[in-house]
Amino acid sequence: MAAPIPTDIAQMFDTYGRQARLFPGLLTIFPPLLAVLAWFPWFLLSNVAATLLTLAMSCGLLYALGSYARTKGKRIEPKLLKSWGGWPTTLLLRHDSELDQHTRLRYHTYLAGVVPGNLTFPTVQEEQASPTAANAVYDSAVRWLKERARGNEFAMVHRENAQYGFRRNLRGLKPFALTLCVLTLVVMTLAILNNVPGLVDFVRTMNLAALAKVASDLGPAILSAFAINMFAVLVWVFVVTKRWVREAGIHYAYALLAVCDMTSGTTNKSKKAV
Repeated sequence: MAAPIPTDIAQMFDTYGRQARLFPGLLTIFPPLLAVLAWFPWFLLSNVAATLLTLAMSCGLLYALGSYARTKGKRIEPKLLKSWGGWPTTLLLRHDSELDQHTRLRYHTYLAGVVPGNLTFPTVQEEQASPTAANAVYDSAVRWLKERARGNEFAMVHRENAQYGFRRNLRGLKPFALTLCVLTLVVMTLAILNNVPGLVDFVRTMNLAALAKVASDLGPAILSAFAINMFAVLVWVFVVTKRWVREAGIHYAYALLAVCDMTSGTTNKSKKAV
């Protein structure tokens, strides 16, 4: 007998999936969807809306939306890394990073002692002579550390990783989301011009009475939807940027590298026991 199709969001997405994949997808379609509901409020109160929501969850449309958000984020990631110069975690392990030299040395010493394969960290001179080879060493150490930090005891790492995934996927969705919001604004503007005769008087006279009549004819729902779509455009343009994603990447890098300090005591005790 086939297993039942999950219809609960918690069944389809874990905590990371909801924060980093589903939420960016929902935020992308929220402003245009709000505009549709503002023009057709009966849809929200009808059984059709509930039926469509059930079908969306049963047929995996929400999962597809989250998967699409992840795909767009992953596609944009190589360009982000190129503009940053590499993974933020790798950059922090470099000798010329913003991380203070004492903490960096502690991380190097710990990772060199626990990563299998006798990983040797480069000196300052070796890193300057061959940055690519040095980055390969740091990348290898970071991959091991990511696997080490998968446990439930590293809650901060998981939170920062979800925050980075959320921002990266939003950045990947940015072209599509901007296009959607702008098209929504154009359609709403044309609909307003076609359905609100008082708008012509307002443009001609520019007085408060005409403005009040236009606002009254449109109603708060349509005005709010129009304003939210305009606000969404501003957010997509000025907030969802490469710098915004990099900030989350740096926070995640610090949290991941802090695992070295959190587990170094346990490692030392194990060595003494042996």
